[in-house]
Amino acid sequence: MISAKAWVAVIPLVMGVLIGAGEIGGVKAEQVQSYQISANDGYGLSDCLSSVGECGQVVADAWCEAHGHGSAVSYGPQSRFEGATKISTASESYVVNCRD
Repeated sequence: MISAKAWVAVIPLVMGVLIGAGEIGGVKAEQVQSYQISANDGYGLSDCLSSVGECGQVVADAWCEAHGHGSAVSYGPQSRFEGATKISTASESYVVNCRD
């Protein structure tokens, strides 16, 4: 039988192993960075970001990569992400959410 003094020495070791195993096998929450882009940015990004499709995904991915992130998680008009009522598409901003 193990003495009480031995358990005091073993418990921190066992906890360290369990914590280390949790970090190796655990899933980390995905970090997302959001960018708001003006509809009249002068580059025509809104033409692609307003539609869901290949053009929008390519532009959103490129935006994320240019800012040091991974691919885009989502993109589109700002009202889509905030639940706001869209009044005018001419002045509405666009959002690109990037993976870290």
